[in-house]
Amino acid sequence: MRKKTILFIVIVGVFGLLSYFIFNITTKTKEKNAIAQKLETIPEFEFLTLEQKPFTKANLKPNTYSIFIYFNSECDFCQHEAQSISDNLDNFKNVQFIFVSTEPIETIQQFSEQYNLDNKQNITFLYDNLDTFSSQFNATSIPYVLIYDQNKKLIKKHKGQLNAKGILRALQEND
Repeated sequence: MRKKTILFIVIVGVFGLLSYFIFNITTKTKEKNAIAQKLETIPEFEFLTLEQKPFTKANLKPNTYSIFIYFNSECDFCQHEAQSISDNLDNFKNVQFIFVSTEPIETIQQFSEQYNLDNKQNITFLYDNLDTFSSQFNATSIPYVLIYDQNKKLIKKHKGQLNAKGILRALQEND
């Protein structure tokens, strides 16, 4: 009798654990799919320019590639990525870069100046004052790059450093 009770408890416990794990896996998979679907086109967003003016999806240039780069000025990979883009700016026709950071505006401004990316028509630096980019765009690392085509459809999502050659390759593969 006692062995049957222990066996019953073990079986119920194992079944309970399996159910819990299956539920968690299913929930996470649904969340990932929902996020991936949400990113298929540029989601609605609002960040601040370095002049502290709102910048939204409506401010994106029409008929251009939109490349979002989530960065931190102290990140070595972000610094190398910015330098690579700066060195190859002439190759980025019909591209709008949107650099986004949660750092103070002064720090973002210094970063843009350090890599000679300030005052460029096709580069915008934004301040994520509410720290929402990571959840809205599913950014789980820094740097994090999202490349959208002229129709604002996702071409590439990349976690980690992506140099100018990698970005250009993604753009060429889409043409």
